[in-house]
Amino acid sequence: MALSVTLSATLVGDHPAPHREDPLPHTPTPCPGRCNHRWREAEAASRPHDYTPTWGNPNHCLSCTSHAYRHLAELPELLAAVWLEAIHGTRTPADATTTRPSGLAPWPGQAARLLTDHIVYGMAELEDDIRELRHLSTRPNRGREGATATGTIDFLTTHLDWALDHHPAATEIHDRDSANPASQIHYWHRAALRFTKRDEQHEAQRLAPCPRCHGPYLITSPKDGLIECRDPDCQRVLTEAEYEDYVKRLRGAIQAAA
Repeated sequence: MALSVTLSATLVGDHPAPHREDPLPHTPTPCPGRCNHRWREAEAASRPHDYTPTWGNPNHCLSCTSHAYRHLAELPELLAAVWLEAIHGTRTPADATTTRPSGLAPWPGQAARLLTDHIVYGMAELEDDIRELRHLSTRPNRGREGATATGTIDFLTTHLDWALDHHPAATEIHDRDSANPASQIHYWHRAALRFTKRDEQHEAQRLAPCPRCHGPYLITSPKDGLIECRDPDCQRVLTEAEYEDYVKRLRGAIQAAA
């Protein structure tokens, strides 16, 4: 089913500000978002550090909560842009939507269609999950795909505070496989943003191979300055200091072997 272009006009710019109704008494816990990546890495390595965690309220910090609201509000326009890309094609071979999966012949707009399905069905699944957990009525049949996506985003926006506080996965660390609602929203938004080439800045390629998968996929993210492996099966993340230390050890090993 075609994704209605009217999708882009709904919810963009007009979404409720993040708020906390009836604050829950709780013991402060570190926010599971990317804001605490450096702190978690240092803690996991059991090394001395001076990082201070950003505390959740009760689970997510205000910044990560605000990002979730903003990403949801931007998804309608991004989804419409993904759908239009399949119609109008791409300007460069690197942007082509006819990437061949598993040796099968591609069809025009294949990548756009697969990404749209991934995001729309993922959002609908999260809506169904919240409805079941909150003992609400089942998700209505909204008809066309555009109406389904718009209605689901509207529902998720309305129930986002509850989801970030009370969903069973609300404390899961944000990563690609996390069921945390905020993490899912982040990766849907990120995938659509990259697919439509709307990233604000270009990523910087690093010369050293990834310390985990040993592939040439390390880049510096312009968003937060972290160094990430773009291999979807690896996704190792390093701070600048960790990368520099890794390069020093790599150089030493090369010199020792010479």
